[in-house]
Amino acid sequence: MPELPEVETVRRQLHDRIAGKTIREVLVFKTGREMPIGKKFIPAVVGRRLKGVERRAKVLIFRFADDDAMLGHLKMTGKFLFVDEDYVPTKHDRMLFVFDGKTRMIWSDIRMFGYLKVVTSDGAREALAHYGPEPLEATLEELAERLKSTSRRLIKAALLDQTVIAGIGNIYADESLFRAGIRPTRTVDKLTSDERLRLVTEVKKVLAESLAQNGTSANDYIDTDGKKGGFQNLLKVYGRGGEACVVCDRPIKRIVAAQRGTHYCVSCQK
Repeated sequence: MPELPEVETVRRQLHDRIAGKTIREVLVFKTGREMPIGKKFIPAVVGRRLKGVERRAKVLIFRFADDDAMLGHLKMTGKFLFVDEDYVPTKHDRMLFVFDGKTRMIWSDIRMFGYLKVVTSDGAREALAHYGPEPLEATLEELAERLKSTSRRLIKAALLDQTVIAGIGNIYADESLFRAGIRPTRTVDKLTSDERLRLVTEVKKVLAESLAQNGTSANDYIDTDGKKGGFQNLLKVYGRGGEACVVCDRPIKRIVAAQRGTHYCVSCQK
């Protein structure tokens, strides 16, 4: 699933190409994950000018000139791709958007979990209100305080909880915990203040480093030009179960924690 660095990469590219443009035409190929549903979606967006593209957590916010919005979530395999006029739709394409200047954008989704929702400005605010702070914007102290709890749930689960800190998913939870030297099976209530501060420091670092590489293409992610990110070449534990740790050479262990495949080093993480 695309996480903060991947969604932010897509947001920047979308904003650069379509901010200030008007949606002139929409073709719907597959319906069911848009709101309004089916043909009602077309008049809800056609003729509207986009002020810009924003992001909150893993949600893309296509902001219209009147402050209403179209919310887009990529979920596991969603993609927004810019295509040429002679593009032939594929079986996974859900919609084609045509903007001023014949700019064309495909919304594609293999697993069909992603969505597009047209909402009022108040509706957008309400839909996004439950997310925690943005890790690249909040201070270390603010983020560390979000992890301060008497809860006995796993720290991995807390990192994946979007109401605690926004935008972190499986990849960057594993990578941040490794860099901080903390096992994903530790419970939140057992972390010291120093450990919490160390962890959120690494969260900030790993997200910023991945964003500089246009994200991680460990799975299906590509950007709006169909290009892969580069951070998968820098992963230290995620997806490396059974391989040697880059620090101590012991095998990386893969378990299921917080209902997700989880990777860590039994020697480097305590």
